[in-house]
Amino acid sequence: MTDDPAANLGFPVEVGRIEKELGKLWESIGDKTRASLINLAIYTESAAGVARNTDLISQIASEHACRAILIYARPEAPERGVRAWINAHCHAANKKEFCSEQITFQIDGDSPSALTNVVFAHLDSDLPLCFWWQGPFREPLDPRFWTWIDRLIFDSNAWDDPATQFGLVQKIAHLGDARTVLCDLNWTRLLSLRQGLAHFFDNACALPSLRRIDRVEITHAPGARTSAILLLGWLAHQLGWTLDSVLGRHAFRDRNHAEITFSLEEARGACISKCRLTAGESEFTLDRSAQGEFYHASMHGPECGESSQLLPAGRDRIHETLLMELSRAGKHPLYLKALSTVTPLLA
Repeated sequence: MTDDPAANLGFPVEVGRIEKELGKLWESIGDKTRASLINLAIYTESAAGVARNTDLISQIASEHACRAILIYARPEAPERGVRAWINAHCHAANKKEFCSEQITFQIDGDSPSALTNVVFAHLDSDLPLCFWWQGPFREPLDPRFWTWIDRLIFDSNAWDDPATQFGLVQKIAHLGDARTVLCDLNWTRLLSLRQGLAHFFDNACALPSLRRIDRVEITHAPGARTSAILLLGWLAHQLGWTLDSVLGRHAFRDRNHAEITFSLEEARGACISKCRLTAGESEFTLDRSAQGEFYHASMHGPECGESSQLLPAGRDRIHETLLMELSRAGKHPLYLKALSTVTPLLA
């Protein structure tokens, strides 16, 4: 996207006439049904991200009707200003066509109040607000803005400075009455892997090994170290481990002060291509090929012998991950707890 937005953003409109122009748009659409379950706002500072997000909104709208508000911010622009476009994404279902509307804003200049105004002035009635913040968070944090978001979506796997960014996420979490649900897409991607690891210990003969784990080995894709740290944090929190750091060496201690060592290895492949737990002579391993749709789960040891099976790995495409998150109504109570367990590893 250059100074002139791409054609697929729809019709340019004056900011003060957006609702009136939306009314005209629905009149022109005819007998198609307007549908909306949520407000979905997406913030980006990437010109290329505008077209990608418009395509993504169309995919999301086919399964999850919404009013979409796409914000393209250019804080370094020399002059302040706001431009707007409206569009509709229509999809057939049950012999009818349902349409979701999209309002796109280009905000020029460093004006935090402009962002707050364009978002909250154009929400669809009292529907929940899911806000996807693409890119790094910045201070100062305006409580008026963040505390009105119902679900704050972000992707920690894209951050260059995760330690600083997670610190800001924790500040956002404690603003106001903490009504905002934190939705890290990086955490969502790990759901199938966490379920797969938990599945090992549904077996009664494997359960005693859970308290004897002495080593964790995780192999992650280049640039996905944060994913591996989050997985490690989940394991540590669930098993009651504490991080022990001495002279730059990190290890965990269990409730009996026994040491649990770990390694994070980078290799080309899936986001997390391997996770191996050892407990004395017993081993529990999840393996996944780069494009594989399943984890190969294997375990062997004196208590359970040897066994293996395939477990679903979930889908990694961004619109599928986002749909999974939007379909959830609950919170992520373990997220900040897992994060706090491994915060020193983010530096």
